Amino acid sequence: HTHNHTMQRPGAWLLLTVSGASGLARLPRRAVLSAPMLAAQSPACSAAAAAGAAPAAARIRLSTTIVHVQGVAVPVAVWAPASSRPIGRLTETYTYTVDVGRIASRLGVGWLSWLPQRNFELPSAGVTGDRAAPNTARPGDALIFAHGFLGSPFDMAHICEALAAAGFVVAAPELPESLSASYNGIISRGEIVSETRALVDAARAGPGGRWGIFGHSFGGGTALRQPGDYSLGRAAIGSSLFIPAHNRDPLFVVASDGDGCTRMMRERGVSVAGQLADAAAAGVPTTIFSTADAAYASGATPTALGAILYLEGEADLLPNHISFLWRGTNEAMFELLAPLLPLARALNLFLLDFDVEIESRLAEPTAAQLMPAVCRFFETNAAAAGRD
Repeated sequence: HTHNHTMQRPGAWLLLTVSGASGLARLPRRAVLSAPMLAAQSPACSAAAAAGAAPAAARIRLSTTIVHVQGVAVPVAVWAPASSRPIGRLTETYTYTVDVGRIASRLGVGWLSWLPQRNFELPSAGVTGDRAAPNTARPGDALIFAHGFLGSPFDMAHICEALAAAGFVVAAPELPESLSASYNGIISRGEIVSETRALVDAARAGPGGRWGIFGHSFGGGTALRQPGDYSLGRAAIGSSLFIPAHNRDPLFVVASDGDGCTRMMRERGVSVAGQLADAAAAGVPTTIFSTADAAYASGATPTALGAILYLEGEADLLPNHISFLWRGTNEAMFELLAPLLPLARALNLFLLDFDVEIESRLAEPTAAQLMPAVCRFFETNAAAAGRD
């Protein structure tokens, strides 16, 4: 495969903010596209390689299917244990499409509709999970992954693979604001998530199975607000807004002072730490873990609300908004949008950490901490629910 990988949010903010830069409309395409192309790097499966793990395909299956929502065909990626029946068509790669021009048109900046579309065939992240970890998932336990604004179902493919290796079915629908822009239609995130649940329920012989949900950025808000029972838990990563009193499901929040979204919201008076303090004051059992390794460690008592806060001056790692995502998808988007970065900087556009991650490349060290913590969150809740 060519070394292709993705990113997302930055392209969204580039297009959103560029719509107000009327001077750009007068620039020719050559001026925009003549910047040197940033070479994409091959994705390293460092965690799996360090553990001497076998290829991901040995323990999990990836398939693709669709759900119909108000007559609109919505693509869904599904990761599942190898022992389970596949949902949809089996595949070994992630077909990732970035349609920048079409998204520009959707955002009301039609004069950018000439911007390119690229198709990437991304190899698996190669994650097989921790073979020594107890499998607390029951057959059919399922999770939803909700991507962020101008995101992708594959934004956290590495975590989805790890969760499937741990025994969970993970379904990731393409939501309306996807960077792939593969469908038209006015449908809501909530409708798509509900239909995706119905699809998985039908495949596992009816509703009644246990569910969890997690998301990044805007998808974190989707995870926390989606109606229904998610007894396996709800996790919001890189999301500054949450509602701890929304329901009785276990909640997990991950935020970083290195995240441009967190800083922007804090300037507007919205603080994750403040919301956690409010939740604790309201009587919600709240745990702020000292480190990512301590989050839901073996033998830990489940907590109603848990959080990892990467605080400036305290944490040895400060993930940015994009480094929470899989390196594979990040690198594909860097390859596509890096030529636009000099222009974006010249226009002083807000890129929401796209440029920061290009320089810092923190996705892998972030994944080394975050991926096990997310898995432990759902595994802990699966074990606790099993004792109910």
